[in-house]
Amino acid sequence: MTMSDSTVDRRSVLRRVGGGFALLVLAPVAAAVEGCGKKELSCSSTTGLTPADIQTRTALQYVDRAADPAKPCRSCRLFRTAGEAACGGCEVVKGPIHPGGSCSAWAART
Repeated sequence: MTMSDSTVDRRSVLRRVGGGFALLVLAPVAAAVEGCGKKELSCSSTTGLTPADIQTRTALQYVDRAADPAKPCRSCRLFRTAGEAACGGCEVVKGPIHPGGSCSAWAART
């Protein structure tokens, strides 16, 4: 074995160790960025709703994410909360309602 062979071997070992170390350090950071494994809250299910209720949801343009950040469901006087990380309800739009959702019936709390 020559000196240049041992240098190449050391370099490849260092690259592998460095790559493994980077994975160990970056994996927890990536998990934290993704919300620690928490699932995204979805309140778009229409299971159990009548065709009229579904038509109302559609006509009032309900969506799980408000297009206008100043008008999410959580700040509407018609919204009924069900807790921090749960779908709430609405006096006008039937079915599960996302706190960060919106529809065209939004009305400011007084």
